[in-house]
Amino acid sequence: MSLYDTVLGIIFFSQTGVGVLGNSLFLCFYVFTLFSSHRSRLLDPILAQLTLTNTIVLLSQGCPLVNFYFGNIYFLGNLGCKMVFYFQRMSRGLAVCTTCLLSIFQAVTISPSSSRLAKHKVRVLKLISPSCLLCWIFNVIIEVNVPLHITGSRRINSNHTGGFEVLYCYWETKLKGKIILPFLRDILCVGGMVWASGYIIVLLYRHQRKVQHIHCTSHSQKTSPEIRATQTILLLLSIFVSAYCISCSFALYKVYGTDSGDWLVVVSIFTSLCFPTISPFLLIHRDTQIFRSCCASWQKPSLHS
Repeated sequence: MSLYDTVLGIIFFSQTGVGVLGNSLFLCFYVFTLFSSHRSRLLDPILAQLTLTNTIVLLSQGCPLVNFYFGNIYFLGNLGCKMVFYFQRMSRGLAVCTTCLLSIFQAVTISPSSSRLAKHKVRVLKLISPSCLLCWIFNVIIEVNVPLHITGSRRINSNHTGGFEVLYCYWETKLKGKIILPFLRDILCVGGMVWASGYIIVLLYRHQRKVQHIHCTSHSQKTSPEIRATQTILLLLSIFVSAYCISCSFALYKVYGTDSGDWLVVVSIFTSLCFPTISPFLLIHRDTQIFRSCCASWQKPSLHS
């Protein structure tokens, strides 16, 4: 095992471990807050689904790379590659759809009463849970053909032709023509994120101008929980879209470019894992309800002592 492989193994092991730990912590905090306050916020189902999706992405992409770079190259056979690659594609699509839902529903939530969205706000917000379920069903079905064209590595299947190696698995060229629906899904979802982000930014700008004179005369500069949550979601969207575009650029160059080096796959996967690693810590840091619930529970024993 070379120094290069050892360094990459440590990098992906650290990234996967930290990401899974962060998402597990957020899920624990979410469940604790739900049971301690006995109330759920509108976007909590989407955030919980996003956290679960992040965990699947990290485990399905990070764990195989850790095994690969620590010397266990032939740990996946044909069946293993089919299962792992299917979960990778399905969870990636689910992350795109869930993040798009988060941005659109947040835009609807903060829309002013004078806007067109406000007329349908109650009706739209009732669709949060069904939309989350629909995301799962849609992505489970749309990627069902992926395992048919993924096999074990060329290192153990020397008869592979017409495709390219994806480190520990082999991607047949025939799969190129079967990614139209996932491509359209990604374009629509990213477009929805961009629209929702632009709408949210405009609303925040208008809100800031309206309350600017209040801030000038008041000593308190505290931001309301609604604005703080909206800023957090905007930050999440910017990180997701940036990581998604960079990862897709390297992946497309790997598929259609002349350079078939493994470094393209490494950079693409590392970039795609940045969002599921960072997002839970960002949510925990900026979620005031989590801290209020935890502080309240810690203070209860001291009040009775």
